[in-house]
Amino acid sequence: MSLQNRISQLERRLGALPCTCPHNADLSWPGYEPDPSCPTCGGERLIYPLTHHPRGGEPLIRAALPILAKAYNGNHRAHLDRLTDDELDQLRRALVAIQQAAPPTPASKASNS
Repeated sequence: MSLQNRISQLERRLGALPCTCPHNADLSWPGYEPDPSCPTCGGERLIYPLTHHPRGGEPLIRAALPILAKAYNGNHRAHLDRLTDDELDQLRRALVAIQQAAPPTPASKASNS
């Protein structure tokens, strides 16, 4: 096996491993797709997809990314019991910001009329 093939194989394996860098998470929304591979270690980053741009709530949401990582800790389901009361409150504020940034749906427009 050539050196280039070995390097390619190693890069593929590293890309399949989860990233363990401190800031390994990012947000995505329609029109913005961050690189799923960590530029530092090459591992797979945590990407939290949003259905819309977070607008002014983006700083709150980005600040909550480490809290989400702590809650998930490599699992497919969040374990919120791992979080402190302050972390839960910060996460709640971020989720409210996401909800408030959502564009109105046709059903909510009709109910307001």
